[in-house]
Amino acid sequence: MDMGRGVAGSAVAPRRLAHTEGRTERLWRRCTQIAVIASAVVILAAALAIASAVLIPIVAAVIIGSVIGPAIEGLAKRGVPSWLGALLMVIGIAGLIYGLAVALAAPLAEWSARAPEIGAIMKERFAGLRPVVQTFATVVESIQSMGRATERAPVVVEMADSKMLESVLSMVTPVIGQFILFLGSLLFFLAGRVQIKRRVVQVMTPRQTRLTALRVFREIEDRLGAYLVTATFINIGLGIATTLVTWGLGMPNPPLWGVLACVLNYVPYVGPAVTTLILAIAGVVTFPGILEGLLPAAAFLFITSIEGQFLTPMIVGRRVSLNPFAVFLSMAVWTWLWGPAGTFLSVPLLIAAMALVDGMLAKSRPHLPG
Repeated sequence: MDMGRGVAGSAVAPRRLAHTEGRTERLWRRCTQIAVIASAVVILAAALAIASAVLIPIVAAVIIGSVIGPAIEGLAKRGVPSWLGALLMVIGIAGLIYGLAVALAAPLAEWSARAPEIGAIMKERFAGLRPVVQTFATVVESIQSMGRATERAPVVVEMADSKMLESVLSMVTPVIGQFILFLGSLLFFLAGRVQIKRRVVQVMTPRQTRLTALRVFREIEDRLGAYLVTATFINIGLGIATTLVTWGLGMPNPPLWGVLACVLNYVPYVGPAVTTLILAIAGVVTFPGILEGLLPAAAFLFITSIEGQFLTPMIVGRRVSLNPFAVFLSMAVWTWLWGPAGTFLSVPLLIAAMALVDGMLAKSRPHLPG
C-alpha cells in the first residue's frame, strides 16, 4: 500500500510542477502584454504632446468637418461640386471668425489697457480681507520653507518693452500658423471626405468589417453633429441672455461678455466657472459696491445653472449621454496633453471614442448604412 502511494505521489509531483510552470508562464506572458500596452500608451501620449502644434488644428478640422460634411453631400446632390461647397463653407467659417475677432478687438484692448487700474481697484475693494490673505500667505510660506537649506533672495525680473513685444509676437505667430493649418485641413478634408471614407472601408477585406466601419463612421458623425449643433444653439442662446443681462445691469461692453459666455460654455463645468469669475471681477471693477459688483456674476450663475441642470440634459441627453466622470477624465487628459485647446476638444473626442467603442462592440446589422 505504501509503495503504491509512493508511486502515485511520484506521478502526481511532475503534474503539479508542470501546472505550476504553466501558470508562471501564463503570468509572465500577461505581464509582458501589460508592459507592452503601457509602453505603447506612454509613447502615444508623448507623440501627441510633441506634435500638438500640428495635431490640434488637424483634429479640430476633422471634428468640424465630420459635423458639416453631410451638408456638403447635400449640396453635391443638388449639383454643387464638393470642392466648391467645401471652399464656400471654409470661407464662411473664416469670415465668421474674422468678424468676431474684429468686433471684439476694441473691447479686449480697452480692458487690457486698464489692467493696472483693475489691480488697484481690486486692492481697494478687498482691503478688508488683506490681513486674512497675509496670514494665509505667511502660513503657506512657512510650510514651503520647511526643509529649505538656505534662504535665497527673490529674483526680480525686468522686461523691456521690446522683450514684451517679442513675447507677444512669439505667442501670436504660432496661433496664426495653426489657424491657417486648420483652414487648409478643413478645406481638403471636406473636399475629399467621401473618398477618404471609401478608401478606408475598401482596405478592410471581410464584408462584415466593412459594414461595421461604415456604421462606426455614421455613428460618429451623428453623435458629433447632435452634440455640437445642439450645443452651439444652446450656447448662442446663453450668449444672448448674458448680453441682455449685462446690458440691463449697466455693464460696459455687453457683447464681449455674451461672446465670452458662448465660447467658454463649450467646456463643461470649467467654462461657466471661469465666466462667472471674470464677470465678478469686471463687476467689482465697474460698480462702486462689492454686492452690486457681484450681481452680474450672480445673474449669470443663475442662468447657466438653469441651462446646465435642465435645458442641456433634456435636449442633448436624448441623443448623447455622457458620464460626468468620463467627461472629467477626458478634460484632464487632453488639457494635460494639449493645454486649453485640448480642453475644448476633450468632449468631442470623448464622443467620437464612445461611438467607436460602441460600434465595434455592437452586434452586426444586416443592412448597409447609407
